[in-house]
Amino acid sequence: MIEIANKNKAIYGTVALESSKSISNRLLIIKQLSKSKIEIQNLSTSNDTKILSKILNEYQTKKNIYCQNAGTALRFVVAFLAAKEGIWKVSGSKRMHERPIKPLIDCLAELGTEIKYLGKKGFPPIEIRSKKLKSKKLSLPGDISSQFISALLLVAPTIENGLNLEITSKILSKPYINMTLDLMNEFGIEYSWKNNLIKVQEQSYLGKSIHVENDWSAASFWYSFLALSKSGEIKIPNLYANSIQGDSILSIIYSKLGIKTEFNEDSIILSKTKNTAKEIELDLSNHPDLALPIIVTCAGLGTKAHLMGLESLKIKESNRLECIKTELEKFNVISYVSDSSIKITENQKILQPISIIECHDDHRIPMSIAPLIMKVDSIKFTDKEVVNKSYPKFWQDLRKVGIG
Repeated sequence: MIEIANKNKAIYGTVALESSKSISNRLLIIKQLSKSKIEIQNLSTSNDTKILSKILNEYQTKKNIYCQNAGTALRFVVAFLAAKEGIWKVSGSKRMHERPIKPLIDCLAELGTEIKYLGKKGFPPIEIRSKKLKSKKLSLPGDISSQFISALLLVAPTIENGLNLEITSKILSKPYINMTLDLMNEFGIEYSWKNNLIKVQEQSYLGKSIHVENDWSAASFWYSFLALSKSGEIKIPNLYANSIQGDSILSIIYSKLGIKTEFNEDSIILSKTKNTAKEIELDLSNHPDLALPIIVTCAGLGTKAHLMGLESLKIKESNRLECIKTELEKFNVISYVSDSSIKITENQKILQPISIIECHDDHRIPMSIAPLIMKVDSIKFTDKEVVNKSYPKFWQDLRKVGIG
């Protein structure tokens, strides 16, 4: 358990965020697939990245691959192992075995891999008997996890005669697919994406050195802290306007929630304005990870909100819409959720929570709720360690700016 407090409701300081785990995880796969030397600087120290790195260092000697609760690692590893030759069993935590993987498995089977479900059909754990993958035109719906598409694209250059991937419906989290292709291109991979067809020829990743940007997704919590504070200013190094991370759209969204973003050569500076919308409506199908901090910010500001395009949040580390609704109720905030949206329809006074905030084994729940400390005396959370999945220094960074 951990408890936080902040007496003066102000927040000033510099926060050096974790580097992007989304970029780091993609680079780890690219590095393993490259026959040339790749050097990665500023690699994420998040648990997800550590888990993936350990697996990639050990897969040649270990036949039982345990991905813990790292969804990205499991999906990327399954495609990576399918592109190698051998037999592996891949499993994860109890929650990971409840998160569907069938669309990715079906595609890999089409390319020539034998995969057997060891439990419930369509879910991990699985056994992979991999051979040399051979080209075939694949089809995938876009309204599933973008990680399935990214996993296939990362191994595409190693497939005999390459890969043609048709996306058959509206794409969710499209910026993450763009990120994957941008990073592949950075290492020499050419591709085309016309209409709904992505083509990657068989080719080789080139060696080079790369520095990982810091994590725009993690910046969302700091936008929220500042938006709910009485006064403050936050500097965040190593974030850029022309980022390959789609969540850099935060600067535009939060301009409607009272935050100005100043872009400098090597940092951003966040400051408060009086431009706070009374009501916002957002389609976050490209940025679902931002939904939780945004809805909490709106609750704290008294801004009516309707956030849509959130289908993927049901199958994350928790059912995030239901969980954030439950925890907001402890602050007297009533929200309404559907399979793909969350709404706050009226201004409600934030009250001191009587009960402890449950973290639901999901790193984004406590980090999204924490900014409400600007509206109450203290908040207790059930699990201090859960943030290690993506932002191990979160509580430490709070103390640096006077929250703790």
